[in-house]
Amino acid sequence: MARRLQSLDGLLSEVVFQLDAQGRVTWLGPGWEKLTGTLGVVSQGHPLTDVVHGLDRESARHLLESVATQQVADARQELRLFVGGESRWVVLTARGVPGQPGEVVGTLLDIDSRRRAEEAVATRERYLETMVEVQRRMMPHQDPRDLYTSVVEPLGRVSAASRVYVFEMHRAQNGALLASQRAEWCEPGIPPNLEDPNMHGLPLLEALWPEQAADLMRGEPVQGLPQDFTEVLTPMLEAQGVRSVLLLPLHVHGQLFGVIGFDNCREARPWGPIEVNLLSGAAGTLSLALEQRNDKALRVRTETTLRRTEAGVHLLLESFPDPVMVHVGDGVLLSVNPALVQYLGYRDASELLGRHVLELVREEDRSAAQLYLGQALEGKGAARAVEVPLVRRDGETVVADLVTLAVVFDGTPAWVTIARDFTERKRSQAQLMLADRMASMGLLAAGIAHELNNPLAYVLSNLDFLHATVGPRARPLTPDDLVECRQVLDDAREGAERMRQIVRQLRVFSRVDDTREEPVDVHRVLDSVAQMAASEVRPRARLVKSYGEVPPVRGNEGKLFQVFLNLVINAAHAIEEGQSETNEIRITTRPDDGARVLVEVRDTGGGIPPEHLRRIFDPFFTTKSAGIGTGLGLSICDTIVTALGGHISVESSVGVGTTFRVALHAAPPGISDAHRGL
Repeated sequence: MARRLQSLDGLLSEVVFQLDAQGRVTWLGPGWEKLTGTLGVVSQGHPLTDVVHGLDRESARHLLESVATQQVADARQELRLFVGGESRWVVLTARGVPGQPGEVVGTLLDIDSRRRAEEAVATRERYLETMVEVQRRMMPHQDPRDLYTSVVEPLGRVSAASRVYVFEMHRAQNGALLASQRAEWCEPGIPPNLEDPNMHGLPLLEALWPEQAADLMRGEPVQGLPQDFTEVLTPMLEAQGVRSVLLLPLHVHGQLFGVIGFDNCREARPWGPIEVNLLSGAAGTLSLALEQRNDKALRVRTETTLRRTEAGVHLLLESFPDPVMVHVGDGVLLSVNPALVQYLGYRDASELLGRHVLELVREEDRSAAQLYLGQALEGKGAARAVEVPLVRRDGETVVADLVTLAVVFDGTPAWVTIARDFTERKRSQAQLMLADRMASMGLLAAGIAHELNNPLAYVLSNLDFLHATVGPRARPLTPDDLVECRQVLDDAREGAERMRQIVRQLRVFSRVDDTREEPVDVHRVLDSVAQMAASEVRPRARLVKSYGEVPPVRGNEGKLFQVFLNLVINAAHAIEEGQSETNEIRITTRPDDGARVLVEVRDTGGGIPPEHLRRIFDPFFTTKSAGIGTGLGLSICDTIVTALGGHISVESSVGVGTTFRVALHAAPPGISDAHRGL
């Protein structure tokens, strides 16, 4: 059974597992090591739920018990694993084993990148909606303490803090600068500190390290763990159960007026740059409101409220890291932030204000954008559109993911649209792929020259022979001479055809415009790879091809050429030169359930140490010496294969060798293989 599971696991992108009737692991596929960075044997004999994140453990236990007791045939759930001090999102799929009561088999599919991206987008949307809520809550309040109370609760919830509080600075009779707590919000179960005498008349700046106090005075945030603070504050924070803290300054008329504090009593984690940036924007909005309320000569109450709202929204837009535009219901732009001006290549925001949102979209995409805009105006929550082409001032196109939500701007209902850029990421990825291709071509340059030189030599030699035979003052040709000339011409033609194939392979490999997908003959790609890499392989090993009957695959010839050339060159470099008779590189193809094609590149080299195995697909990770490896090859292979809907995996034993497996989708039947090249 274990052998069958191992064979199956090698063909899947998921990690296969098996549990006994007590829920203990009896089998974990080799993919477990790539997924978690730990050996599967460590978890064998232990309940699978031991490696599930504490927040998801109970639901995972219920799911496994449901399939083990046959309450449901199979079950599926997204949850987090927690292994090696890190959490990772997976899809857990489980099913009971017929005839084996209590036993369970299943798979774990890595979805961490997707969930992290979704969480990043959701975090930005959540913060932006909270900033709007903070603005709304501040509008009816005039007393500073009412202002504090109105903002600490939404800021606490959005930041996942355990406790949020506001300190005001004031002077003692002797002139010393002190801080006293004025407002507080605590999540359930967290004891409040508002009535604690130690929280009033606290010499806050003196209790900080000089550099921390200087940061607050300059308007910069301060954060850290309890041990990162002075011997005055550290015991106080530890006594309150604080594991990490963030302090944001409140400045009024250029002076430090107070501090907003965020305590995390659950885990010692820092607040990320985006969180700090957005929370600092909220602190700036509160500072502006305090400044307006402390300067009664500036304006009357109604005017103050309106201007505060406008200034607060502008402050939020200015500090937001992504491009943002504010527009009314008919689509006219009311405000844009500097990030959007720069993103679209304009010199000043005034060039965009008053224009219609749809003018920023390509003409052929405006109907789809109009539909999205209508959905955003009708909906109560945020609306999202993925990969919308926007037109820059110079006419070039950039691609962005748009999120739109409702706000109140200058007392009027309006909408905020945030753009996340995809253009630069795609361009950088294409440049890295091209750089990897050029690096491979440079590595193979001498071998390519040799491959071209051999046929070129005998083509020229045969042409010289023909020139001498049929040239000026040549004797009349006999029938035997004609037969020999025909043979010489055939040899020259064969050499020219060989050179043509090499040039074709170079053109396919170096082609930049490689976004088209089509049916690809994977054997033809592998044959070209074998010919291109011959100079690297020949001194080290025999290259053996073991092809099965497989259909064309869905992909791109140039990209697949890059993938398999990388794998073959890596296999060759895993073997020392001078041992070609005792070593082998074997390329195998075979069908996989009819829906996919499996390609294996197996070598008898030194193998990959376990501590390196889980990192080999990371960008810029390489074990090769300087000047030989860039660390991009396998990362790019993984990117290409994943983008084509396939999967790449590796299995290695030190001293035995390494096997890379690439699973690709078969091309749909009935589609001809177009664009064969030269």
